[in-house]
Amino acid sequence: MTVSISTMPPQIQQRYNAKLLSTPERNLIHNLFASPVELPDNQGFIDRQSRYDRLDLFPVPLDDAQNNHPSQQLNRVDVDCRVRVYATYIVLTRQVTITNEDPVLNSAAARLGQAMRETQDVLQRDNLEATASVINSIGGTNGDLPTEMAISDVDDAVAVLQGNSGEYITNMMGGENKIGTAPIGDAYACMLSTRMIPILNNMSSGNSSFIKKFQYPNIKDTLSSEWGAVNNVRFFVSELGSITANGSADTEDVANCFVAAKEAYKVVWQAGGKARFIYLPPGYNNDPCMLRHTAGCSFYQGQCITNDLWILNLRSTMHD
Repeated sequence: MTVSISTMPPQIQQRYNAKLLSTPERNLIHNLFASPVELPDNQGFIDRQSRYDRLDLFPVPLDDAQNNHPSQQLNRVDVDCRVRVYATYIVLTRQVTITNEDPVLNSAAARLGQAMRETQDVLQRDNLEATASVINSIGGTNGDLPTEMAISDVDDAVAVLQGNSGEYITNMMGGENKIGTAPIGDAYACMLSTRMIPILNNMSSGNSSFIKKFQYPNIKDTLSSEWGAVNNVRFFVSELGSITANGSADTEDVANCFVAAKEAYKVVWQAGGKARFIYLPPGYNNDPCMLRHTAGCSFYQGQCITNDLWILNLRSTMHD
């Protein structure tokens, strides 16, 4: 009998590499600019915050008889945000954990943590997608509705937020004596899909063009998810960015790009229900023969827009 590589047992042909391969982890961007609120325990499950509307100006002087003008009405707006419970778990048999060379429980904990954080981000994304005011891009050249995003569309969004007294989220980065860099103005934040990267890179108009992050005068105050900026908006990308399938007039996919001012939306956590990892060894959960481990995670979260005037959904197609 001829002995060759193909006739060797599998145990000899292969070696198990104990170093695990990387698991893709998505950028978490949608809670970056949310106002965090903690709901104390034993005080219900709905967080209510209120805002008093501005009063009218009174530029007309009193008459010579000093008669009063009609009184003004003080209006209060209540914004409610309900906290809900989210949880998941996995089951591992004891046979797996005592025979497998790989530390399965450690990997389970890491993947549960990743799933939990991405779920928290998706909840906020879906909230913004469902409730933010919509502006369609019209400055592009592809003839669709909406068109691909152009600098004029970004400027329109900035003009709307400025007209609504929306505060900038980040401060200006002044110019520095460095080759190939450009100053960054006071800016709002835009959260969008990574599929928009080619559109961002190609945006230019007159003397304005998209500035990539590596062209900032100072990158110490940037995040890994930040892609760049144009005029008064800085862009943050994620694979979890919002996409509406076949949403354009030409049935192309549409990116929902959320442009936010300061304190436009919030995330609420219950004090006693913060994110936690729960491990139960064999013998729990109707397991009299002690055959199964369980590992799970849970968190309590609510999310809502606090001021409709300070966040926009700038819709854009992703083809030229």
